[in-house]
Amino acid sequence: MQSLKTLKETFDRTPRLEGYGAPSAVLVPLMEVQGELCMLLTQRALHMKHQPGDFCFPGGHHEPGETPEQTALRETREEIGVPSCCIDLWGPSDVVISPFGAYIRPYVGYIHGFSLAQFRLNRDEVEKVLPVPLQFFFDTEPRLSIVPLEPKFPPDFPFHLIQGGESYQWGNASMKDWFYIYDHNVIWGITARIINNVKGILMGK
Repeated sequence: MQSLKTLKETFDRTPRLEGYGAPSAVLVPLMEVQGELCMLLTQRALHMKHQPGDFCFPGGHHEPGETPEQTALRETREEIGVPSCCIDLWGPSDVVISPFGAYIRPYVGYIHGFSLAQFRLNRDEVEKVLPVPLQFFFDTEPRLSIVPLEPKFPPDFPFHLIQGGESYQWGNASMKDWFYIYDHNVIWGITARIINNVKGILMGK
């Protein structure tokens, strides 16, 4: 058995979210387009295996030794060709956690000295870039759908070990999905959650 002092020292650490490894990070890019401040979204390439055609923000998993901010900037450069020298990183939005294991740190950044014509899309990942006026999100109340999450037990679940057995009263859980529709483009899922959080911060909520 280790000494009490050694055991105590093991808790001199930075906590992490239970069950999650290295998080992902994304950039929420803001940019003036034709004189209007816009939020830029990317559409996932239509040939991708997972979530083809969904709208999202440039980002991905951390590489060893990276900070979340560095991840967001690197992924932005790799996906749409915007160098970090043209991004003024304003700061973080709220961390988003999905019921399916996604753990995402969004960072808001302003793109300057760079035009849409200079973007270089990685066609393996990105179908197109969609500029959406920031005012659209301020003026639009997204459609909300609440999806109940119900437990599904395997045949060998040990109900006999639980007080109440199969009659145990499990808590209710649900997943909220918001939907924005801009110029026939549907923006939903984690992307809409990030947008709601950024909007709330900008509106002082």
